[in-house]
Amino acid sequence: MTDNDYQPVPLAPDSHKDSETEKYHTFVNLALGLAAITGIELVLVYLPFNKALIFTVLITLSLFKFVAVIAWFMHLIYDKLILTLAFGTGLSIATGTFIALGFLTSRGNVDMEAITGF
Repeated sequence: MTDNDYQPVPLAPDSHKDSETEKYHTFVNLALGLAAITGIELVLVYLPFNKALIFTVLITLSLFKFVAVIAWFMHLIYDKLILTLAFGTGLSIATGTFIALGFLTSRGNVDMEAITGF
């Protein structure tokens, strides 16, 4: 066997490494975006705008941040659709339960005198 007969062993493809690096950069960019949105929310609270407008913008930004965190940091964006639907179903049930409990325990439905009379 001569030196000219030597053939190097091919290295493993870098596709997995590249996709992991791409995911890492996506997570970092998302975290920076979420930090920027949080900064906007903090500044918005102190601006002299209509309270209804501020409340609507805050709810919208918070909803966007929630969906972004769920989709990327919980890896639902990379999973099958059935898993996302299962999570959404549980989230809908939890939200409905929270709203129902809010109505049940609202001040109009609770006898405060009976509770504080002890």
